[in-house]
Amino acid sequence: MDIICASICYRGYATDEVAATFANAPRIGYRMMEIHGPMTWSVDAVKAFNLQSIKTQLARSGLRCAGIYTPGWGGKDDDEVRRHADAIAMCVRYAEALGAHHVVSTGVQPRGDPRALERIIACVRCVLEQITPACPVKLTLEPHYGNTLQQPEDFQRILDAVADPRVGVCVDTGHFHSAHVDTAAAIRQFAPRLYAVHLKDHVGTTSVGIGRGEIDLKHEIEALQYVGYIGDLTVELEVEDPQNLPRYSEEAYVYLSGVLGRKL
Repeated sequence: MDIICASICYRGYATDEVAATFANAPRIGYRMMEIHGPMTWSVDAVKAFNLQSIKTQLARSGLRCAGIYTPGWGGKDDDEVRRHADAIAMCVRYAEALGAHHVVSTGVQPRGDPRALERIIACVRCVLEQITPACPVKLTLEPHYGNTLQQPEDFQRILDAVADPRVGVCVDTGHFHSAHVDTAAAIRQFAPRLYAVHLKDHVGTTSVGIGRGEIDLKHEIEALQYVGYIGDLTVELEVEDPQNLPRYSEEAYVYLSGVLGRKL
């Protein structure tokens, strides 16, 4: 397992979180980054994504891109499902061009719409229709507290409906914690199709620096090792004191290196 720095680790600290990741993460020791910036949040932003510029900045920084955060899965109606699927498929092509191994997002809608999961399934199938069978990029879905995608049964329904092994789960320790999900049990449940992990620490539903909260991240990493997870660990920081993000990003790298037994 390697440790990935998501650009969200500099959100609110810098005007351009992706540029801040390029500038700061390599100095800490990170070798990979995940693009979470505004340039991929929306359908329109994805269309304006400057692939060549990102390639150039990656080369200058020495970082590799591990993944891209895309517009959300699903939509409120068939038209929005199609537009989001088109944008996600475009992100998959960007990810492949950058050598990344996954794209990730959560559902478009909050919990409550009884047909929301059906539209997520339709969105996933629409993306699969637009990418080649040989494409190595995994399509991953992650939980968000209060979202259509929150509980293990939400993900199981999607995996049961879409058997394609390119589709899987991204475990998010913070959002599962907020939703009172047993994350280690979810890791065991989804092990065959677990392709990404977002690591957060929390106090209740509030995100804090890695190692500063109440989540037993060491236990959850041990669960990943037990099931033979061969992916990487993405650090996500969504703290309420963004002025401290450079320090928290470094603390996270040191903390996780210690858990993984890696020399600094």
